[in-house]
Amino acid sequence: MSYNPSRTDLRGYGLYARLAKDNGDWLWETAQNWRSPGFEVNDLAFQSRSDYKWMLVNVARQWTTPIGPFRYLNVTAGAQRQYNYEGDKDDEEEHYGIFTNLRNFWGVNAFYIHHPSSLDELLTRGGPVEVKTGYDYSSAMINTDQRKTTVLGMRVDFGHGISSGTHTLRLQPSVAIKPASNVFVSIAPNYNDDEDAAQYVSAVPDPTVALGGTRYVFAFLHQRSLSVDTRVNITFTPQLTLELFAQPFVASGAYTSFRQFAGPRTLDKQIFGQDVGTISYDPSASVYTVNPDVTGPAAPFTFGNPDFTFRSLRGNMVLRWEYRPGSTVFFVWTQERSGSDVTGVFDLRNQSGALFRDRPVNIFLLKVNYWLGR
Repeated sequence: MSYNPSRTDLRGYGLYARLAKDNGDWLWETAQNWRSPGFEVNDLAFQSRSDYKWMLVNVARQWTTPIGPFRYLNVTAGAQRQYNYEGDKDDEEEHYGIFTNLRNFWGVNAFYIHHPSSLDELLTRGGPVEVKTGYDYSSAMINTDQRKTTVLGMRVDFGHGISSGTHTLRLQPSVAIKPASNVFVSIAPNYNDDEDAAQYVSAVPDPTVALGGTRYVFAFLHQRSLSVDTRVNITFTPQLTLELFAQPFVASGAYTSFRQFAGPRTLDKQIFGQDVGTISYDPSASVYTVNPDVTGPAAPFTFGNPDFTFRSLRGNMVLRWEYRPGSTVFFVWTQERSGSDVTGVFDLRNQSGALFRDRPVNIFLLKVNYWLGR
């Protein structure tokens, strides 16, 4: 796409069209969503990107009356693609799903996504177009009868990177308990373990690089996170309710095998210190030094250690009192604690201890509504 630095305005267009059948036994849809490169509406709303032509087709068969062990059954298949205005295919996906409600009122769902490798003009954040690795991704979910006093749920997601050997794992168990008609308690842990073979790190000016005079540094990133969403809702009377929420959260990211793409529009990468150049680390300054070609003309460069460990605890309490019909008082207390370090180590014991040593931020809010005419 050509770039004109002298322009002072942008002009473009966007369109969205959908043709679908949304009822009956057979369902289908086809859609188009386009944004030209000059389309820009950030003065009106938020726009994440333009320069794409996205297209979708889905077909589904549903059974809304009991069939075999199913009270409800939906089987879906579809595909989508996306091109930029240069004609590059930068997204492609096939997806299949089955969504059910069993005769015992349990819910069981599963879906699978195949995403081949494709071009990505955003991977280098303004640099040459490269190839992002594809993946196969599957998910399975089950929950027990939601009418019961205790409701259990489990979701397992697993993804595998095509050609990269990376993986993604997500575990999300949940339990909801209604010990009384006016009390609701739920706990939902969420654990994520994710790998990325091409995580952007830095862009370094280097006139010896033929493409644009910039060397783009990537890394193998291993991220892990754990959060626990806890909710307690109590209805004392129809006029007086209490809602409590707390979410402890710990995440880490470890960057290793710093690398660069071997060229434009390729999936191949060169690891510094292994395939090309040398790399060293100064732990006292938390700085990496890379000499990309050792005895060649390229100058050494440095970048900071991007490893991170982050922790937070967020909680809030909302007390609602309807002191007269239509008129309410809300008392809200919110507390947040957070901290971080550059270890990149996922250590729940140490991080949970440090969390309660972090300085809290407390916010108290009182809101009063009065309904005139009463």
